[in-house]
Amino acid sequence: MSDQKAFQFLDKKDLECAICLERFTEPKTLECLHSYCFHCLQRLMKKSGKIKCPKCCTQYDGISQQDLNNFTINGMLSDQVKHVEKIETEKPAECSSCENQPEYYCPECQIYQCGQCIKLHKIIQVLRDHSLYTLDKNYLPNKCKIHGAYMLKYYCIICSKSGCKKCEHVLSCYENKHDVIPFKTAVDEFNQNATEVIKSAVEIKTNIKRTLHKITKERSDMESEFKLSRTAIELQEENIIKKVQEKTRALMTDLEKIYKENKEVVDDRVRNIESKLMKVNEMSPFINTMMNKPDERETLKSYEANAHVIKDEVLEPNFDESIFKRMMIPIFIPFRNLDNVINLEGIGKIGKCVYEVAEGDRLITVTKGQLFEVNVLSNLVGSETSLLCATLFNESGEESTTEVKYQESGDYKITGRCSKEEGWKMKITARGEEIKGSPVNIKVEDLGFVHTVFNIETLKVDKNKVVDIISDKDRSLIVSSCSKYLLKFNQEYSFINKIEVPDNVHVFCMHQMGGGHIVYSDFLNKTVVMCDDQFKQISTFGKGTLKSPCGLTVNKETRTMYVADRENHCVFKFNVDNGELLGKIGSHGIKEGQMNQPYDVTLTKEGNLIVADCDNHRIQMFDANDKFMRILVSSGKKDGHVHHPHHVITDYEENILVTSNNKLQLFDRNGVFIKRIDGSGGLTTPLGIAVISHQPRRVAVANYDANNVTIYNY
Repeated sequence: MSDQKAFQFLDKKDLECAICLERFTEPKTLECLHSYCFHCLQRLMKKSGKIKCPKCCTQYDGISQQDLNNFTINGMLSDQVKHVEKIETEKPAECSSCENQPEYYCPECQIYQCGQCIKLHKIIQVLRDHSLYTLDKNYLPNKCKIHGAYMLKYYCIICSKSGCKKCEHVLSCYENKHDVIPFKTAVDEFNQNATEVIKSAVEIKTNIKRTLHKITKERSDMESEFKLSRTAIELQEENIIKKVQEKTRALMTDLEKIYKENKEVVDDRVRNIESKLMKVNEMSPFINTMMNKPDERETLKSYEANAHVIKDEVLEPNFDESIFKRMMIPIFIPFRNLDNVINLEGIGKIGKCVYEVAEGDRLITVTKGQLFEVNVLSNLVGSETSLLCATLFNESGEESTTEVKYQESGDYKITGRCSKEEGWKMKITARGEEIKGSPVNIKVEDLGFVHTVFNIETLKVDKNKVVDIISDKDRSLIVSSCSKYLLKFNQEYSFINKIEVPDNVHVFCMHQMGGGHIVYSDFLNKTVVMCDDQFKQISTFGKGTLKSPCGLTVNKETRTMYVADRENHCVFKFNVDNGELLGKIGSHGIKEGQMNQPYDVTLTKEGNLIVADCDNHRIQMFDANDKFMRILVSSGKKDGHVHHPHHVITDYEENILVTSNNKLQLFDRNGVFIKRIDGSGGLTTPLGIAVISHQPRRVAVANYDANNVTIYNY
């Protein structure tokens, strides 16, 4: 509908919101087809969490901000409001036909007319059907203060005066060639300047409020810091006093123990002496009664013998020696270094809390959805209170959640995940200020295939194919293929060199022990060998016991090595330090806990053993005491199951990676299927696997039939 036709039926009430009774501002139409100002609907929603239409009483429950944004904007109402506001703001001071105040506007003629002139407009036949808009009568034009019947028409910029056509000073300004402009132009310029001043004032006001808010927050943070520091000092004092009291009680306990031991020695000696004194005292009265009685000679000899016994004991060389020489007399010896520490250092110091991102975590590479950690160092040791705030966002402005974790060392770990394969940043602040090393730049790499090492066959001297792979201490790759040479590749997957092994050795499966040591199963000699990083033999295990050793792993804490033996259908255990056979796990069979040609083993962080039970088509778990726990992954050819599982390993997050039947799969620590890493295919009989990077999560696979090594991000 054209503006002219719209005005024909327009009522000013139609342009007013039924909630605020003012002209519409960004009108939104509800499903009941009634329209209201957007800000009015927002106010209703925030007040009660729902919207009830004032006109038809239709109620909209559970409305969110997004729902409100999705309501249709009433374009016709918006256009009418804009057109009406334009007409009224541009309304002249005089009628287009006379000098009276305009009361009407004709959109078709685009003229303003007063009440008298509009009558002529309606009389003329071609104009009588024009739609007219009644102007706002509250509009009062500026009239000349001197000639009240006339409107102000001129303004002198030099004199800063306005006037009508009757004002003489206007003629004087013209004669003096002053800069005289139309009054409306002066009003527009003035209003524009005034608007700019108001805008500037509002901006200044906003900035002042923002600054005041920031200062208020910083003051609150400062008060909090002072309170925390006071509490920390008091806690330090309490801890020191508590420790001193504990040490004091320990000293007193030791002192009491020594005192009791010494007291028992002294008491025993006193009792001994008193008993001898009593015998001597008792002897004299009896001897006195025997005076002048020679018949009592034998009795006197008895007393004499007792007296000699007591005399011999009393005259013993050590009898009169000071008993204290044979006892420990305690003396308290205070530690002087404690005084020195207290005098020099006190119980701490007042300083500034410093946070900074660890040097190695300022640029991180991860894969999509991978949980990663950013380490933040702090000098605020012993307090879990953190003012750290971390925001993780991408190039598109999307944000992801983070979590700040306190470490006992006083440092912090911030964890997060990136949901899209693009550039991300983590902004880390303390008290509103970015810390050193922020923002952390995070590169998110694509999932799936990364690279293939093709030149393996050309580097060997035989036709054997790759069977296993490990990641060395410098993150280089070592590839075995039961041949004369092991092949070594750097982190960029370029060939470095060959490692020659003895002619009578076939390196099958390998395990990196760390500390420069590697263990591998010797397929030809049916043993397990420990060697250095150049594969120089150090010791051997299982000679005469092992029949077909394959995958192996070592528990570094218990120093136990586990070896999967396909022909013995079990897993053997050896002491890795002295080679002693410690026992075996499993027996031949299909029942739970039994095995049929187990191919590989690995350990969880808790020490539980995971076994790739190849010909039973399953992954089993045993606890640290060798007892069967459960089947982690069951048999099947579909994704989420295994068919002829060959190798199994765990990664940094304790996820389980398994190669089987032309696929590489990822399971969580409980055996729940997560994904197929190799996508829809690309592997032909994958065997050995090695996690070669944690950030990004990256795995290398020995692809047997294709005789190459394939690298994937997962």
